[in-house]
Amino acid sequence: MSKHKHTEEELQEMAQEEQAPQETEDTAAETTPDYYDQYVRLSADFENFRKRTEREKAALLAYGKKEFALKMLPMYEVLLRQQKKVQPAKSKEQTQEVKALQDGMRMILNELDKAFKSEGITKMDVLKKPYDPATQEVVAMVPAKKEEDGLVLEEAQMGFMMDGQVLRPASVIVGQCKEETK
Repeated sequence: MSKHKHTEEELQEMAQEEQAPQETEDTAAETTPDYYDQYVRLSADFENFRKRTEREKAALLAYGKKEFALKMLPMYEVLLRQQKKVQPAKSKEQTQEVKALQDGMRMILNELDKAFKSEGITKMDVLKKPYDPATQEVVAMVPAKKEEDGLVLEEAQMGFMMDGQVLRPASVIVGQCKEETK
């Protein structure tokens, strides 16, 4: 027998051995994780996380701004009301101290107005306008003429808007016409 002649059984074994590595390579490819797919998913997850944290950060800043503004509004309202009461007197009896006090109050209000404007805070104009339940709270209803029925006659507490939304509703006194019953 020659050295290169193999039996049929030996040839089959050799064929099986040659096929075995190919099968293991195929199964290895199937079980090997797809790193690119994992990378794409992880990248998308991270992008979603980044966007969510940016939204949450913006919401927290807006909440903090709103809370601070709500704390400043009573002081601002007192200054506005006092300014109307302490209008500059045209008499010569007015002292320099009173004039300096009036000027100081005006400067403080101007600075607060600038700060509120930069933050999107505006005072509601409600007097002599129809009552709006979305922006106002009625604290009292008083008898009024027929033409003043349903109009805001007085403002008990000023209302403010912030970026187009109600920051603090106005507390108002509304006129109500009592019709005579016959």
